[in-house]
Amino acid sequence: MKKSIEIIGLPVISIIEGTELGTVKSLLINPEDGSVTILIDDDKWYWGAKFLPLAAVTGLGQYAITIENSDAILTLTDAPEVEQLIVADLKVIGTKVLTRNGLIQGKVTEILIDNSGKIVACEIEDINGEITSVDAQQIVTFGKDVLIISDENEIVTKKPVANNTSLSEKTSVNPTVPNVKAPAIPVMGQEAQKVESNDDSAKKFDEKNRKYLLGKKASRRIETDNGLLIVEEGGEITEEVLQKAKLTGSFVELSMNIQ
Repeated sequence: MKKSIEIIGLPVISIIEGTELGTVKSLLINPEDGSVTILIDDDKWYWGAKFLPLAAVTGLGQYAITIENSDAILTLTDAPEVEQLIVADLKVIGTKVLTRNGLIQGKVTEILIDNSGKIVACEIEDINGEITSVDAQQIVTFGKDVLIISDENEIVTKKPVANNTSLSEKTSVNPTVPNVKAPAIPVMGQEAQKVESNDDSAKKFDEKNRKYLLGKKASRRIETDNGLLIVEEGGEITEEVLQKAKLTGSFVELSMNIQ
């Protein structure tokens, strides 16, 4: 597994021919499946773009990328669909990260790629400046400006069933009383506890967002569809501005346009 910074700039070497075919100029990302294609920079750029699917790479080393021979290098004639990736120019790194419910998570600082040529995780700098990681399974959309991920509450961790008897199944140890299973906690009560926990988590995250945005400047004028002004370009984000944005459904737009 490699970070993009460890791949860009590496020479591409043909094993059979023993020649250097160019260097990695940039990475083209397919938003459909997170697969990565290498755009190659060589001395014959005037012949058109040359690229290499990472899945076709023999070795992804520390100092070079190796392929069997130069036949692995493709042009737009060989695979015209790659032109769409070049035009789209999807970087991922630097994009804002939002959950499906519109909560700000931070921005992408790096992507991690496995030997099969797919993004397996993204490193994210959160609103407190801390670096966290998001697995590819959590990514909903690779967007031009925004990476959409699943909400924390959508991610369910299945716990293995313990071999020993659970608390709700323990029997009475009083020899004079028949062994009777303790009643299980009602499902409704369990669901209520989950909802309460989820609400508390959302409130804490909203508070973090509020503290992060307060005092920042708007990078452009934000207004509603019917012309209600939320904040002018360069205007300070105040409590009043945040309240307007929440009431009018403009909070996500505001969060994505700050200096």
